[in-house]
Amino acid sequence: MPATLADLWYERARVHARDLAVDDGTVRLSWQGLLEAAGAAAERLRAVGAGPGDVVVLQARNTTAWVVVAGGVQLLGATLAPLGAEEPAPARREYAERLGARVVVSEAPAVGELRLAAVWEPADDRARSAPPPPPAPRRGPAVVLGTSGTAGHRSTVAMEHGVLLRLYADVAGMLDVDHRDRLLGVVPLAHSFGFNGLLVIALLTGASLRLVPDRDHRALAGVVRESAATIVAGPPALLHDLVASVRAGGDLGPQVRLFMTGATEIRPGALLPLAAEAGIPRVSAGYGLTQTCGTVAICPDIGRTPDGVHGPMTVVPGVEVLVTDALGRPAPTGERGRVLTRGYHVAVPTDRDGWLATGDEGHLHPDGSLCVTGRVDDQLVVSGFNVDPARVELALERSAQVARAAVVGVPDERRGHRLVGVVVPRAELEGAGRDDAAVLAEARAVLAGYEVPDSLVWVDALPHTTTGKLSRAGVRALLARLSTEAQR
Repeated sequence: MPATLADLWYERARVHARDLAVDDGTVRLSWQGLLEAAGAAAERLRAVGAGPGDVVVLQARNTTAWVVVAGGVQLLGATLAPLGAEEPAPARREYAERLGARVVVSEAPAVGELRLAAVWEPADDRARSAPPPPPAPRRGPAVVLGTSGTAGHRSTVAMEHGVLLRLYADVAGMLDVDHRDRLLGVVPLAHSFGFNGLLVIALLTGASLRLVPDRDHRALAGVVRESAATIVAGPPALLHDLVASVRAGGDLGPQVRLFMTGATEIRPGALLPLAAEAGIPRVSAGYGLTQTCGTVAICPDIGRTPDGVHGPMTVVPGVEVLVTDALGRPAPTGERGRVLTRGYHVAVPTDRDGWLATGDEGHLHPDGSLCVTGRVDDQLVVSGFNVDPARVELALERSAQVARAAVVGVPDERRGHRLVGVVVPRAELEGAGRDDAAVLAEARAVLAGYEVPDSLVWVDALPHTTTGKLSRAGVRALLARLSTEAQR
């Protein structure tokens, strides 16, 4: 096993030099071409002061250039800190300052940042002028990924080279991915699912990546068919989109063999009929968190599971899983409780024994497989992304119209949850002065798109517990009552 991701770039160019590595619909590179381009990007980053151990923030859509620059960072021996393309400039600036980033690379840079095309663009001749330099010694983690924090701000998780290589070599083996596969990358590469589940697996196996820079629901089936994708990866919402495209006359073609998904809760009874309608013979499900470098357990084929409600998943080798009751005691087999995990994959343990309390609810089968059945904390999942309500509430309360805000998730078949903001107006605000669009626009300026509520409900007061804390259960009950009253 190579020691670093940079070593993998050289390994792929050595073993699969002329094979297609990445294609974004406009720019295609072989593994050899990708290595040469990454070498050119590394030289440009070095020229602006980046080096081993430095942090480089990268914000861009899923493009070939994104992969090239990420490779350049790895060849430098630096640490990549990607951000979703939807993140606004103030959030990018705060993130870079918190990480002490040496360089920020963006498609739409602010003052002091580096334009993506200045690091590498398709017409760049530097890739052909000289072979890429040998990788610099590494002095830090491979990548730092952001995740929602309980205090309403983004926390960060540093992932080591050796951990990612070991973990995703096992994941690739469990899913039988190899160099003949073509992975369709709709999920952002800045997300753990995209970076680890697509790019790292491609580097490990030699599978090629077909990236989708701009997601168009109507064109998705055509992209799958024309790219000859064998594996489509994304949240359950993506499968809904593919089916909608097929119903509208689209055709995925005969080559897709696997839909690879991940979510807090996997229901075979809901996903398998959709896959059958789309003509996809197999659905796999993964469970993990950013704090566990993305993966804890895998169900390679949810169609072969004995549980018709939730898909039991096989825990990755070298990983431990425990389910505890409300008092923290191990729960009997089959009984639901809080899911904990421990092992080399845990980047951020929550106790001195190395366990991470995940915040998810689940149970264990007699054979040790894990079923995850929901959340036991307040975090929500929208289209495969974790959303911390506290972060969204702070954004809503930036508005001069809002005194207090609570955010809850309404079950949504396609996205998992649909976010609703329940807001209390400021005392001086008259009912006619409430402007939902303005409040949401202000929130959108500091949030990613998937974090912005779909709608607002104005109330006189929010329910609280006897200790004065916001009662989210009370907010959900209030919302349900208002919905019932509106239907009468």
